[in-house]
Amino acid sequence: MYYTKEYLKRAHREIDTIFRVLFPEHGMAVREEQIMLCHEMLDNLLGRNIALCDAGVGIGKTYAYLVACVLMRKYSLLAEGCSPYEQRPVVISTSSIALQKAILTEYIPFLSRILQENGTIQAPIKAVIRKGKEHFVCDERLEQRIVAIEEKNKNALQKETLLSLKEHYDMDEVSNLSGFDRRMVSVPKFCSGDCPKRGSCRYQQYLERSRDNEMFIQICNHNYLLADGYHRLQDYRPLLKDYGH
Repeated sequence: MYYTKEYLKRAHREIDTIFRVLFPEHGMAVREEQIMLCHEMLDNLLGRNIALCDAGVGIGKTYAYLVACVLMRKYSLLAEGCSPYEQRPVVISTSSIALQKAILTEYIPFLSRILQENGTIQAPIKAVIRKGKEHFVCDERLEQRIVAIEEKNKNALQKETLLSLKEHYDMDEVSNLSGFDRRMVSVPKFCSGDCPKRGSCRYQQYLERSRDNEMFIQICNHNYLLADGYHRLQDYRPLLKDYGH
C-alpha cells in the first residue's frame, strides 16, 4: 500500500489539530508527551511496524493510541492499493477491566462525538469488549435456575440479582451474584445447536454484533489476546475477529 507524502502530512496535521485545538475546546490540557506519542504510534501503525512505547502516568496514553488508530484507519482507506486487510479492526489489550469499560463507555464516545462534529470522521467509532463465555448469561440456563429457586428460601439480595440478569446478559455488570449462581447460568463451554433459545440468545446476538464489519475496535485483556493467538497456532476457531493491528 502506498501513502503519498501529502496524506502523511495531513494525518499528522490532524493529530495537532485534535490535541491542540479540539481537546482544549472541551476542557483538556495540551500535553506535549501525549502528542509526541500519538505521532510516533501513527507512523508505526501506517508503516506496519512494531513500537514499544513506555509512557508514564498522566501523559494520556489512551487518547494517544485511540487517535492514532482512528487516523490510521482513515488514511489507510484513502491510500492507493488499500486491501481488505487494512479495513480489519484493531485490538486494544489491557490488564484492567476498569480501563476496558472506560474505553468503551467514556473515551470512545467522547472522541467519536468531537471528531464527527469537527468533520474529521463521518461515522461513529464502533467498539466492543471481547471476553470469555463464562462472563455471559445463557438464557436457557437462567430460566432453569429461576424456576429451581422459586420455592427455595434463597437470600433475597442474591435472588434479586439473579432476576436482574433478565436485563443484563453481561454478569460483570451486576453485583451480589453468588459464585454458584454465576456458574449455573453462564454460557456453557459448548452450546447446543438445537437449543430452544438459539434464535433469541443474547450471547449469540453479542457475537454477531462483535463481528459486524463496522466494529472497528475490539477491546480485551491480555489473557484473551494470548488465548486467541494460541487458537490460531493450533488451527482452532479464533476468539477474536481477524484484526490488522
